[in-house]
Amino acid sequence: MMIGNPTEVYPFNVNGSPLGVAAICSPDGRHLAMMLHPERCFLMWQFPWYPKHWTVDKKGPSPWLKMFQNAREWCS
Repeated sequence: MMIGNPTEVYPFNVNGSPLGVAAICSPDGRHLAMMLHPERCFLMWQFPWYPKHWTVDKKGPSPWLKMFQNAREWCS
């Protein structure tokens, strides 16, 4: 799979959404709906799957955590 190309194939699209849609946003930007739920996997031990080439600390934070940190910083 090439980065930036939509897919409907597992594990890159776990929910099977058409054209690989992973999030939708209202026109005014006030409402955001995301799949998968990033709050489920903010630590690496919570990840159900990740590429074998990732070298990770299973006790450490996941890449999803950065999204929450960025949102907190933006709100401040």
